[in-house]
Amino acid sequence: GVGRALELLGAAALVVPRLGVDRARALAALEGGALATDLVMDRVETGTPFRRAYREVAALLRRGERLPAPAPARILARRSGAGGLGRLELGRAWRRWSAAERWAEAERIRFERAMARLAGPGGAGGRGGRGRRR
Repeated sequence: GVGRALELLGAAALVVPRLGVDRARALAALEGGALATDLVMDRVETGTPFRRAYREVAALLRRGERLPAPAPARILARRSGAGGLGRLELGRAWRRWSAAERWAEAERIRFERAMARLAGPGGAGGRGGRGRRR
């Protein structure tokens, strides 16, 4: 497996530097229905109820009409919210994850202390975790 992986990495090293983007073809691919959701949301932002905007755009697509591509800046702006493709904000996500881990650890300790108080002196801990049977 390691030998195969090294061969693949060698091939990738030859191919990746030669990759490029054909800007005209990329922009042309955005026309049609690829970004129909953007058109729906544009209509919603100008006051059209979502359900009606969705149905109108769906009707355009069913008739085979090609929808114009939004401007590239508009595409990126719509996708720049936290967690969106244009702005993942991974640092923020990791900070929240770390805070959640700290909170969970504090809660685990608090729970274990509460259980020890409930067990009382010489509680279940000294008997292999089994309580006294009566």
